[in-house]
Amino acid sequence: MKRKKNGFTLVELLATIVILGIIVAITVYSTNESFKKAKRKSQDVFVNTLEDAVEIYLDSDAKSLTYNKDVPFCTINKTHAAGVKIYKTNENITFRDVIESTYSPLKESDIINPANKDTACSIDSVSVEIFRDDDFVYYYRLYEDDFLCLVKDDPDAGSNVITNLPMECR
Repeated sequence: MKRKKNGFTLVELLATIVILGIIVAITVYSTNESFKKAKRKSQDVFVNTLEDAVEIYLDSDAKSLTYNKDVPFCTINKTHAAGVKIYKTNENITFRDVIESTYSPLKESDIINPANKDTACSIDSVSVEIFRDDDFVYYYRLYEDDFLCLVKDDPDAGSNVITNLPMECR
């Protein structure tokens, strides 16, 4: 007796479904990795924007600040001199002061952390500490109390502090 073959066997259908499942799994994994990479990149751009604004503030307004010369914040060793002292400014500065300075390239509406874009964040909650060493090199530290503006979505990937202070002073 001859058997007429109409359609696929169960083994052929299962093999096709398994192959399609593997392709879908690979696609989903690579798409998730692309999204994570894009989010990290946008977070880095956000942090660089904040750092640029503070550096512009330092170039334009930091020379008018007063520093606590009685108690050094910390001491670092530089290649040309040992024991260079770093002093902290006496002024309380918020990030609002930075973006409202004369040469700031930012507006308050520009300060949106892509990792926390759905959460309202106040630039008044971001404090800026300015430091200066004996060589008139300026340092900064941005930090916040409510952990909404600076913190990354992955607590292990970052912190609520952005700084250019040497490691000895962090």
